[in-house]
Amino acid sequence: MLPSSLREESFSHYPTQARAMAVASLPTLQRIPVALLPLLLRQLVNYDWLFPAEQRDLKRQIDYLAALPSAEFDALMQPFAAIQLPRQIIDSDWVNQPKEFAAQLSAFLWSMHQIDGYHRAVEAHMQRITAGLAKEAPETSRLTIAVIGAGVKETQLPVFRRLRPRGTLFTSINANSAWQAIAAAFKTRTEKFPREHAHWYIDGGEPDEVLRATPRIDLVSYSELAPAVRKDLGLLNRYVNEPPASNTTNVEATVAYLADLTPRELGLGGAADDPVLQRFAVEILTEGSGTQVYSTTFVQWAARECLHRAEPLTLLVRFRPRQQAAGMNQLLSRDPFTQPTDPEGSLVDADMGAYLTWINQNRLAGAEQARFLAWFEDHGTAIAIGPTMARGATSDTRADLGKILDWMA
Repeated sequence: MLPSSLREESFSHYPTQARAMAVASLPTLQRIPVALLPLLLRQLVNYDWLFPAEQRDLKRQIDYLAALPSAEFDALMQPFAAIQLPRQIIDSDWVNQPKEFAAQLSAFLWSMHQIDGYHRAVEAHMQRITAGLAKEAPETSRLTIAVIGAGVKETQLPVFRRLRPRGTLFTSINANSAWQAIAAAFKTRTEKFPREHAHWYIDGGEPDEVLRATPRIDLVSYSELAPAVRKDLGLLNRYVNEPPASNTTNVEATVAYLADLTPRELGLGGAADDPVLQRFAVEILTEGSGTQVYSTTFVQWAARECLHRAEPLTLLVRFRPRQQAAGMNQLLSRDPFTQPTDPEGSLVDADMGAYLTWINQNRLAGAEQARFLAWFEDHGTAIAIGPTMARGATSDTRADLGKILDWMA
């Protein structure tokens, strides 16, 4: 089927909000070449489980295309309209199975040595749309807090080495009152800006009870997802060791299998109040590399995806000791929650994770006004980054974390 043949009933199997969006956008969808449209439908079919920021961006993208003059629209689509696809791919059910279409398209383009040109066309396409849809700054400055080093009593590692040139390093903070200060900052921001999915807490272990009880915080915890982690590893091992008769255990097949797992298959169906968060947790475990086996990787990847997708106003990421390193076969076959931990190695992971989280925050609109605070848990060391903080400075002033947060504001 070609896009011009799409009708309202073509989307009858889509979830409620996705179907309504597709039907409302039908005249535009009918004009997009088949070499590109299923890539858009991959986002649209999941519309009901997207965060508000993602839904807004997808709608703006479709509205932007709809508003283009015909000549500009045709010029934008020309690289994709020029691709001649075999009948087998065109006749596939790309409306309801856009992910499978993408895999077939990729294989075909590789076989025809056209994959590089296609990627360049997609990149140019997205650059054009991004340029036409400037991101709006958030209603307040973003605040991200990274907590690293749990369980480490002493270390020779120069923590926050990559972050020090960007802000002020404090070496004598009061560690005893730090969690109270973080909880108070969250409470103030959630009350002042009660937007849905705007305030997040991602923990590599058991979450702080005060923060857990704070209303309007989206909580994602490695420990609380332990049953899903174990289920994911069990399904992965069973798939690799006992693959379906019609399949092979190549990398592509395994990745596709994991990506298709649902919240219910991982034991999350009906377990949480928010299906959007359910789906987010599943995608972190099934699409991230190593998120099942290392809690530090889980936190870093979850933070990356949270910033990219939800665009939160407030984010707290707390790294915890991960299991000791081992060979990949061991990591995939053993229970990560019952192994000896490696606090020092986890500190190395978390120190880099904090830096990467700062980078990802800076990719969002309003980055020039964003605030970033990283604290070495149970120690007197923290670094504060923001427009009110001196860059590359060090302070041994005795201060509470709450006071530093006030200075950052």
